[in-house]
Amino acid sequence: MKKLNYIISGIMGLALLAGCQEHPMTTINPAAEQEGGLTFIVNEPAYAGYTYTLSEENGANVMETLYVREQPDYGFTAPTKYYAQVSFGETFEEGTYVEMEGAGSAQKIELNTKEMNKAITLLQGDNVNENPGVMDIFIRLRAHLTDKKTSVTSDVQTVKDAYSNVIKLSVQPYYMLLVDALPAPYYMVGSFQGWANDANGLAAGMVPLSLVSGCSYNTVTGDGQFTITTYLEAGTEFKLVLNPGAWAPQVGQIDGKVTFKPTGDDPEPSNLAASEAGYYTLTIDTEKKEGTFEAADVAPTVFDGIELVGAWEGWGTIPIVMEAMPLRHLWIAKDVTFAEDTEGKFRKAGDWSASWGGDSFPYATVKSGNNIIITAGTYNVVFNDLDGNYYFFAK
Repeated sequence: MKKLNYIISGIMGLALLAGCQEHPMTTINPAAEQEGGLTFIVNEPAYAGYTYTLSEENGANVMETLYVREQPDYGFTAPTKYYAQVSFGETFEEGTYVEMEGAGSAQKIELNTKEMNKAITLLQGDNVNENPGVMDIFIRLRAHLTDKKTSVTSDVQTVKDAYSNVIKLSVQPYYMLLVDALPAPYYMVGSFQGWANDANGLAAGMVPLSLVSGCSYNTVTGDGQFTITTYLEAGTEFKLVLNPGAWAPQVGQIDGKVTFKPTGDDPEPSNLAASEAGYYTLTIDTEKKEGTFEAADVAPTVFDGIELVGAWEGWGTIPIVMEAMPLRHLWIAKDVTFAEDTEGKFRKAGDWSASWGGDSFPYATVKSGNNIIITAGTYNVVFNDLDGNYYFFAK
């Protein structure tokens, strides 16, 4: 995997802003030159002249809080979300900045330290210094009102995004090694398992969607395409969540269309539901924030049991018997420990009349009959016998 070098993390005890009081502003880009037509003003932080000396220990802290002084003048009052963009230059030309994850609202935007790490790391790319010095970073806010487009075939927004003035901060980052992110599947939670949205999602019977064979996944966010085909009883209702135990981000439906709710401030979508008993296929693209849910014309084999076997136990001498999950074709083995690197496969319980392997670990991307090369460790293992997808979730 390509390795990125991670910088920056929070500061302890740094007094942030004193309310929304105004401070002298440094507008590096004139407002009239901003993109999108409308512009707005963000206050200069109280400690803008201070060098933010950051440490890994405080990575969960808020680095700084920005306050919007003058909102975009849309001509009407509407809830607006704000996203921070970070650059090493003040012009913010296409390809020269990174937008931080997470949105602010109510004119208050908290700059999370970990997300700032990620933004600066991406900007540096392969040029990260193991002994970074003080650097200047430039920040502006993007105001977003709606995802609606002028027509169903157009990419033009009904209300264009607006951009703030640019502010400059001085930062003392630190060096940290980062590996590529694993694919980040959403989990089904619903009436089929009692709506138990528990932080230990697999124990609560929450079902992870499968990876799509041949799809590439974002090595920073884990975004990409995910899918599942399974049998649902009539009236089964459910939603998808990214982080077990939390309800945002989530996926539901509005007016019959699969709809993403990125943050807690967004409208709550309704439950997805099976109108009648049968097989259904749900597919989502977590980068494009879109998806489909429809009946599936399939009649797959239903197995009585599935085993995980391999070199560590003699290829079926003492198999790991997997438990059935709340939906058909989904199986789980909890707290499985491999003392050393080994090889394994999934098979029909008791014989080799049906078996599944793969060419990757800890998850399946391209399905094959090859042995799965398993890295030593302790895992919760999830397997889907309909599509051959598997996850070894490290504990």
